[in-house]
Amino acid sequence: MEINIEKVKPSSPTPHHLRIYNISLLDQMLPCIYVPLVLYFCGADNNDDRIQHLKESLSQTLATFYPFAGVIKDALSADCSDQGLPFYVAKVKSQMKDFLQNPNFQFINKFFPREYNIEKQPGPGDSIMLIQLNCFDCGGIAMSIMFAHSIADMASVSTFLRCWAANARGLGFSQASPLLCAAQSSLPQNPSLPAKLIPFLNYLKYSSSGKFVMRRYVFDASALSFLKAQLSSSVASRVNVVTTLVWKCFMEAVAEETSGEDGNPFLMTQAVNLRKRAAPPFPEDSFGSMVWAQKTVCSSPQEKGLTDLVWEVKRGISNIDGEFVRRLGGDGLYEYLEKLRNEMPQQANWLSISSWVNMGLNEVHFGWGKPVWLSGYFTQHSESETVVMGNVVTLLDSRDGGIEALAIFDQKYVAGFEKNDLIRNYARVNPCVI
Repeated sequence: MEINIEKVKPSSPTPHHLRIYNISLLDQMLPCIYVPLVLYFCGADNNDDRIQHLKESLSQTLATFYPFAGVIKDALSADCSDQGLPFYVAKVKSQMKDFLQNPNFQFINKFFPREYNIEKQPGPGDSIMLIQLNCFDCGGIAMSIMFAHSIADMASVSTFLRCWAANARGLGFSQASPLLCAAQSSLPQNPSLPAKLIPFLNYLKYSSSGKFVMRRYVFDASALSFLKAQLSSSVASRVNVVTTLVWKCFMEAVAEETSGEDGNPFLMTQAVNLRKRAAPPFPEDSFGSMVWAQKTVCSSPQEKGLTDLVWEVKRGISNIDGEFVRRLGGDGLYEYLEKLRNEMPQQANWLSISSWVNMGLNEVHFGWGKPVWLSGYFTQHSESETVVMGNVVTLLDSRDGGIEALAIFDQKYVAGFEKNDLIRNYARVNPCVI
């Protein structure tokens, strides 16, 4: 691929008093990794004009979202001295429609800057965000974004992308920026917080090495409606239902592969957006990583049926409320985190699920139509069997109102997972996108 790079800087200098950006307690408790996203847009007549327009509107948007034009300073802060956001443009010698007919997950790796991948942990001097435009011969564009999770979450990036798109269409957006300090004021960072009390670092002990593969499962809106009716779970969200179904099928696949002999419980964590759950709620456009990994434990796949498990998952999320957020910011933080640590099993079969559903990513419109598809990044390199974290599932909106599950599974569990009747009856495996 032919690749050009330049750095896009904010259209106006970041004020001196804002040039050191201190992360919040919530940011501090999340992994320092790059999070990947790709938005796929259909072709247009002149990509050169589109690219130039995207750069100009990006520069305008970075004047407000200035941390994205900065670099990591240290574990607790970013240097926002307008270093510039690395902006790559790559030429792809193929047709987007051919790629979308049967998405090749290995090929998706090429859509991200070669100097960075999801296995690289951002450190001092590394960019907080990188963008690469992958321009197909047909005029289609696959826009890849990588961002440091210790600075922002996908909700923040979605707000950024929608503001950028509004600027590209000449609509503009509010230039006020209280969104950049909401979490820091309510949940300030704690430099003395011991690493042993950070929940995510404790979850890492459940990670394992192996050969991992990416799989894509599409749950159509009609299938989800039918499944909810079967479960008598009309009050459960489609995210609750898909989360539970995927977890149950994963548990059964692991139990089959191990012949149920390892005796380890099953742990599922799901990322919960705290913005609406605080009391009072944080503004929806609050900047940062305002998420919490809620855990649910099950002793075996036979312990609960799917209906009971849906309610168990829903109940766990309901416990993340205003009182929970208040405790995180209170004097009893250490005691509370120690309690959570003590509740964790010594060993477990771990599945991590994140949802990007209802975040507006499908509504990003730069002036030539909304994305026809969204994807992430495939972590497995052909020469390596190691990954940052395996057995991970990301949920995204599908075009018909259903949900797509992009899963990175240990290969030995895939056959058992896909022969499960729940998957066979309610999901399609990597269907054509268009």
